[in-house]
Amino acid sequence: MKIEEIMENMENRVINNEPISPASWVESALRINTLLSDKDNEIACYEAEMANEEAKLVEADETASKAKILKIRAIDYKKYLKLKGELKRINEYILLAKKRATINEW
Repeated sequence: MKIEEIMENMENRVINNEPISPASWVESALRINTLLSDKDNEIACYEAEMANEEAKLVEADETASKAKILKIRAIDYKKYLKLKGELKRINEYILLAKKRATINEW
């Protein structure tokens, strides 16, 4: 199961007002956390490419500030920003799922 499928499943359960046990919240967060390595690695690759590009530009006598701006041309910057946003939402989901699991309902 993919991260998106796990989150979509939980979202549908919330939309349909289905009861979700604390264990289900924690289990979904655990599974998502386990699957995060590919996304973390993809971000690391983008950032490494940008760092290499910045270094090349500085070596080519561009100013450091100009190189910092131009380095984004080395990658698909839109995809990079979407990936970072997705990772932020995933991390927030994990935090909220863990918090939700600690709330006792009567």
